[in-house]
Amino acid sequence: MAATLLLSFSGCAGLSEGVKYKNVGAGLALFRYSGIPTVSELSIPAEKDGKPVVEIMEFALASAEYLKTITIGRNIKTIDKRAFTNCQSLERYVVETGNKYFETDKNGVLYTTGKKALVAYPSARVKTEKDSNGEIIKGAEFTVPASVTEICDAAFYLCGNLVKITFPEGLQKIGNYAFMKCENLTDFTLPDSLTEIGSDAFSYCDSLTVVTIPGKVKSIGDYAFFSLSSSISKIIVLRQESELQLGKDWIPKVKGQVNVPVSVEYGYTNPEYKSAD
Repeated sequence: MAATLLLSFSGCAGLSEGVKYKNVGAGLALFRYSGIPTVSELSIPAEKDGKPVVEIMEFALASAEYLKTITIGRNIKTIDKRAFTNCQSLERYVVETGNKYFETDKNGVLYTTGKKALVAYPSARVKTEKDSNGEIIKGAEFTVPASVTEICDAAFYLCGNLVKITFPEGLQKIGNYAFMKCENLTDFTLPDSLTEIGSDAFSYCDSLTVVTIPGKVKSIGDYAFFSLSSSISKIIVLRQESELQLGKDWIPKVKGQVNVPVSVEYGYTNPEYKSAD
């Protein structure tokens, strides 16, 4: 039997805003949102037509270009991968009091409860400032909380104003597309605790110049650092190549050269390094 779609609309001057819900086992899932320029805030309700709203589905709010605030209802238990992809005007997430599964910090960043996983970063939290030559003089700098062990898929996707990020020791996984097309993100230090780098995790981050892969990393996904015009001069991997699961085309191409990959140095460059397995 086909799932039932429940639509709610509110309008202004002939325009309409639509929110679609789909029946799931435990209640309703937000299936798709269609925004309008006059609406900058969306509150996902605890209930709709007497049923709890328990899930936000994949791509449900993708490219919601006018939203500045998204409030997560108290009954939301599941937020699927890439639910908020490409919300370029978003300044903050809010979690309704009583939700047991998600929380936010003072910056409006969305996490699972206890800040174990970073779910989504609001792309417009900090506005980029540029000088007369178009060079960035101010951008977003963010320190991931010490409690975070996973950065979820697409958490920082297309965050063009992010210039610096600090990862905590204890972080184990960086998900697929997590920092894809963060074009102004410069150098960072990946923590020794990291074990997995997802597909497209840092692809098209063309401002990166230095990358060192820690020795505990076991897998690097397809296109993880891919770029056609990378500023990275060399990638250092503190692990033997034979010990790694390496995805397709994970190495970027050198800037200004045709299809020349960035050089990669594998092995125990740190004499104190020993395989973590």
